[in-house]
Amino acid sequence: MRFLKNKIRLAEEAFQRKQQKNLLSPGKTSEISEPSTISSPITHGDRSKRTCSSYSEPILASTFTKPTKNVVINYGKAILSFAMSGLAPEYISRYFSEEKIHLPSFHAFLLETKPKISGYKNFEGIFIAEEKDSPIVALYKKVLKMLGEVFVKYFSVNWIIHGKVAHKLVYLKHRYLILRRIIKV
Repeated sequence: MRFLKNKIRLAEEAFQRKQQKNLLSPGKTSEISEPSTISSPITHGDRSKRTCSSYSEPILASTFTKPTKNVVINYGKAILSFAMSGLAPEYISRYFSEEKIHLPSFHAFLLETKPKISGYKNFEGIFIAEEKDSPIVALYKKVLKMLGEVFVKYFSVNWIIHGKVAHKLVYLKHRYLILRRIIKV
């Protein structure tokens, strides 16, 4: 916990230094008497009311990105990547020992499914066997559902912490929601 607090503190200090650099443009020769810092840390509250301490104008809400924008897409692609990895055949053989699953055709199914993930509705759609699906596609979706559960329960924390995800706490909080979406289907 101390490591994360230090990392957050260093990030805030770097942000403050960057803000100070932006205020001192090369054309200006006058110095600012007090350092410009953000008066409150970034929270999920009303962003339009926050102001800079040296200026009275509000910070625009459009300068901030929504941290939950790509959570579902990234989780979906991570689940599909896990299903294509070398760890998946062990889980497939453990849970689906009676069905013979042809791995190259399963990987082809995953590759054609990957670009279709764009939101919660499409995310749930990769796990639901529809009436128009062939029996083999229905089996692949059933296997993918099981692999999605395994990934979110046992591998997602490692993926979040050691990956390139910027908002790690947001992804950790969404684990339960993603797992609920997978199991609900």
